[in-house]
Amino acid sequence: MTMTAFCTERGRQTRIFGTRGSLSSDGETILVTDFLTGKVSQYSTFLPNDNGILSGHGGGDLGLMRTFIEAVACNDRTRILSGPDETLESHLITFAAEESRRANRVIEIA
Repeated sequence: MTMTAFCTERGRQTRIFGTRGSLSSDGETILVTDFLTGKVSQYSTFLPNDNGILSGHGGGDLGLMRTFIEAVACNDRTRILSGPDETLESHLITFAAEESRRANRVIEIA
């Protein structure tokens, strides 16, 4: 994964290559390229409520809430795959990445 702050592109870019084709997506459309035929198909990922709950963190918030509700409804804590320790760690990594970018130096994370 690459994070770039100063560019005209926004959001995530995903590219997956296989032996017979490739998938690429900008979060709004998916392009499927068949290497054998050269055919390129385009699919829209538009959701009717795209500015609502589905849009938070690229749809990740919806997945988190769905999993939480399922865990509570089924009384099954094993459905929750991360907790406060993992959340804190991921935030500390993000803050260190931003500090590294601003200071133009490597930041050690203990």
